[in-house]
Amino acid sequence: MSHELERLKMKNSKYALIALLSALAAGAASAQSMSNQGYYGEVGYTPISISGGGLTFKPKLARLVVGKDIHENLSVEGMYGATVSKDNYQGVDVSANAYGIFLKPKMEIAKDTEVFARVGWVHSEIKGSWGGGSASSSGSDASYGLGIQTKFTKDFYGQLDYMNYYDKNGTTSKGFTVSVGTRF
Repeated sequence: MSHELERLKMKNSKYALIALLSALAAGAASAQSMSNQGYYGEVGYTPISISGGGLTFKPKLARLVVGKDIHENLSVEGMYGATVSKDNYQGVDVSANAYGIFLKPKMEIAKDTEVFARVGWVHSEIKGSWGGGSASSSGSDASYGLGIQTKFTKDFYGQLDYMNYYDKNGTTSKGFTVSVGTRF
């Protein structure tokens, strides 16, 4: 019963991600007719690496970011990440989710391309489940990373970044994210 429930949750998560991507695309299309207010939204794919106690798990997450430019070289962002594909290690399904807030200093290095840093705070939860049992752990830590972003059009852009989400008590959580975003 629990495997069927987990399979159903996984299937629903994939449908939710597809719906979110569709809504983002539709919203972005309608946002092109509005003036840019300095807000933006991103959806990304993060194959995260979680290490601790001699073990490494690699669930895949969808990461959502909503931000606001407060200066041409500084933004503030809110982030949420949730598992879209669990890792399995010796019969244990491992998932993760996280939320946080960041400052994002940025600098244009070429026309329509900028480099940026992220510095902030993240709360993370890791959960393991197996035939009838489960365990979870959560915590908060400073988070930081670097990335590059380039515009495809006036309102659409792509991004690649590397983040260290958590590094505390012998446990680390970090990874690359490939994102697409839109301004509105």
